[in-house]
Amino acid sequence: MRLRSVLVLSLVLAPAIFAASASAQEPATPTTTVPEATTAPAADPGAPAEAAESAEPDPAAGGAGEAQRAKKGGAPQLQPTSTKVRLKGLRGGKVTAGNRIKVAGTVRPFHAGQKVTIVLYKRKKTIKRKTVNVRDKGKGSQLGQFHWSRKMTSPGMYRVQAILRKGKDWGQSKTSSRNFRIRYPSLKEGNHGSAPALLNDLLNGLGYVSSKGSKFTSATGRAVLAYRKVNNMARKEKATSGIFKKLAKGKGGFKLKHPGAGKHVEADLSRQVMVLADNGKVDEIYTISSGAPATPTIKGKFRFYRKDAGYNSLGMYYSVYFIRGYATHGYHSVPTYPASHGCLRNPIPDSVHIYNWIDLGDPIYVYS
Repeated sequence: MRLRSVLVLSLVLAPAIFAASASAQEPATPTTTVPEATTAPAADPGAPAEAAESAEPDPAAGGAGEAQRAKKGGAPQLQPTSTKVRLKGLRGGKVTAGNRIKVAGTVRPFHAGQKVTIVLYKRKKTIKRKTVNVRDKGKGSQLGQFHWSRKMTSPGMYRVQAILRKGKDWGQSKTSSRNFRIRYPSLKEGNHGSAPALLNDLLNGLGYVSSKGSKFTSATGRAVLAYRKVNNMARKEKATSGIFKKLAKGKGGFKLKHPGAGKHVEADLSRQVMVLADNGKVDEIYTISSGAPATPTIKGKFRFYRKDAGYNSLGMYYSVYFIRGYATHGYHSVPTYPASHGCLRNPIPDSVHIYNWIDLGDPIYVYS
């Protein structure tokens, strides 16, 4: 019985002992460690999972996240606008000197408070900048309109730009006009309007005593004649386009020979003009007729010593004498060439003014 029990126990334990022995003799198999998935920390640990995902939008969504943020309080979308401008007063791409170039513009859509800055350029140089209000055109058109004008004088190539500045509810827009130039018409006695008015202003501005209105008068003609004489042109009273344009440039004035003489008179016999000057500047310029070749005007520096108002027996009108019987005075005939008996004849319409301007003791320089 004992022998049988031992045999049974041996048979039961043998498989276990064999398995343990085999396990002890085999080498250990290497173990591969699989890392765990990494999860980005959420900005707010208590935030729900959906909020964490929206923090990094899908690139394929085409910026949908930004659009959502704009709807939730981002910058508002500005309404697009269009600005148009056109010029009035042009003929063949030119505006007549003395006339106004008129700017008429529109803005669509109109918003209260809109302003347009209008810039006038002469080539690339800014000549004028003006900001104007845009007004509602009405009638439910959603159209705004603006206007501006400027008198044109100086020659050159011009254009106008209109700039609508960005506002709270609308975007910026701008536009430019086509280029335009200034036209200078030829003028003569009897013409009237803005061009003769400008011509008178330009002549007076350089000291050529002209009319003070919008008509080309006999005074304008005498001023043009004096201008022509000073600039060695044909001696007539018509203002050509070239003369008008030259005046618009501020050219063609008289250069004093004695600028440091204070208040004085200069008589240039070669050009047949007389100039009243003060403080080193030309005050007034007049056409005259000096002594004929047989009876020439005396030259030199003299001082006025005597005045005779009105007419004398020789037909001399408002005479101011500077040496012996030589004087400057009005006369019924003042040709464009030397024709007097030695005096300096001036046109009768100018005589009283010249008489009053000259003071006794003032110097006069007579030269050629």
